Amino acid sequence: MREAILIGLLLLAWSPSAMAGDCPQWRRLGPEAKRSDIEGMIEGHLNSNASKKYTSENKAAIRRCLKAFVPQIVEEIDQACTDRPGANAEYVDDIFDHYLLSCI
Repeated sequence: MREAILIGLLLLAWSPSAMAGDCPQWRRLGPEAKRSDIEGMIEGHLNSNASKKYTSENKAAIRRCLKAFVPQIVEEIDQACTDRPGANAEYVDDIFDHYLLSCI
C-alpha cells in the first residue's frame, strides 16, 4: 500500500520538462543526450515537492544511488523502446521509477 501511494506521489511530482519522453523521442537522442535526460529526471525528482520530505543527506544518498544506475537505466529504456517502439512517456518513466524506488 505504501509503495502504491509513493508511486502515485512520484507521478504527480513530475514536470513535463523532467521527463525523458516517449520511445519515439527517446530513440532520436544520442547516447550523451540519453544520459543527460536521465540525470535531468534525477534532478527533477529531487527538486520536486515529493522530495521535500527528505533531508539533504537523504537527497545526496538518493542522488548517488540513482547516478550509479544511469548506464543501466539508459540500457533498459533502450531495450524497452526496441521491444515497444511506439510506447508512451509513462512506459519510459516506469523504468526510471523502478530504480528510484530501489534507491529510496
